[in-house]
Amino acid sequence: MKIVHILGRGIEGCGVTRFTLELKDWALSQGWDYTVYAPTDKKWTRASSHYLDENIKQWKWGNKPARGDTRCGTESIIEDCNKSDLVLIGSLPSKGHPDDCIENFGKLVEGIKTKKVMIQHDHKMMSIRRNALLDDVIQTADVILSYSTKSPFMDYCKKIGAKGNMFNFCNGVNVQRIREQYWKPIEEQDPDHLKWIGRSAYWKGFDVLFDLHKSTKGTNLLYTLEGMEKSIQFVDIRKAFDFHEMAEEFDVETKHGEKPYVFGAFKHSEMLERMSRCGFGFQLTTLQPEYIQNFIEFTHLEIVACGVIPIFRKAFGDHCTHLQTGNKLTADKNTGTIWAGEVGTDWSETIELINKLRSDNVMRNEWREMAYEYYASHNGPDVSFPDIFNKIDKPAEGPSDLSEFFG
Repeated sequence: MKIVHILGRGIEGCGVTRFTLELKDWALSQGWDYTVYAPTDKKWTRASSHYLDENIKQWKWGNKPARGDTRCGTESIIEDCNKSDLVLIGSLPSKGHPDDCIENFGKLVEGIKTKKVMIQHDHKMMSIRRNALLDDVIQTADVILSYSTKSPFMDYCKKIGAKGNMFNFCNGVNVQRIREQYWKPIEEQDPDHLKWIGRSAYWKGFDVLFDLHKSTKGTNLLYTLEGMEKSIQFVDIRKAFDFHEMAEEFDVETKHGEKPYVFGAFKHSEMLERMSRCGFGFQLTTLQPEYIQNFIEFTHLEIVACGVIPIFRKAFGDHCTHLQTGNKLTADKNTGTIWAGEVGTDWSETIELINKLRSDNVMRNEWREMAYEYYASHNGPDVSFPDIFNKIDKPAEGPSDLSEFFG
């Protein structure tokens, strides 16, 4: 099986990059040939967040190569695509990319004769519409994947006459590999340290953390937040919430019982190491129900795989269906999860549970093992990725062209 994965937006270093690298690693473990192509015509702040191996090919897709490089354009990529069994298009160039980069991406899409799959990672149409050549890719895709078949994006695809099969998909994370590398003995964790990871966007739920913190003032807890960017929105966040000034480095001295400490963009591996030494990890994303279906974020899974107690948002779990049990996450028992409410919640029950877990290593160890088993069965790579390829393999009409790879 030979797959070419196109990232028309480039290596951003966020969720799209993470999904691509996880899928690449899984495909290589199956003995497949897997190559990722991405342009360097636009720079991204988090581009160096992940390790990139020789399977990731980057150069300028415009008409002139970068200094010191001899490659440019997309002609060689078209050639490789047409030698492959399958082409995945994981992102499109933004409308802010250079014109010649966008033009050559268009030639790439037009030149692909192999089965073509569009993977849409964004949830909201406001973000999706910032992509160049959106309609061209939708209308020429043989298969379209989105996190939810009920999303406005899928409605838009139908509206403009998409011909490809449309399915939802889930992220896959090699939680066993993360566990082997980062999971700490329970005695080596700080049970009083609660860490949030996300971005400076309200839907990531930092406001919920700050609300919980207000209810635990006077305790010996340590709250840290990683991934906050000094964006325009951060000015308003700074005015609205009480926390230490954003630290430029991660090795600053922190003290328990004080206001939260806020940090900026992180190196992914280093963040996982810091997370693994905490007692609790927050993932407080909120989305409208139609965006969720079976979707959970990479950070949901990473918190669990690091061996810390997950504190997830109840409003999210109320609408996310587990792939194995068929139940909403909050309806299942023995998930090892603390379900957080909204801003203004009576936090007394949540705080009581946190206090029980942080004072009892045996209980906390039992809970983190439960959480690992539960979420690994939902979005482990051997669950999520075969599901994706089985959906891709479903023919619109006529015989499948990938059946030899799936028995």
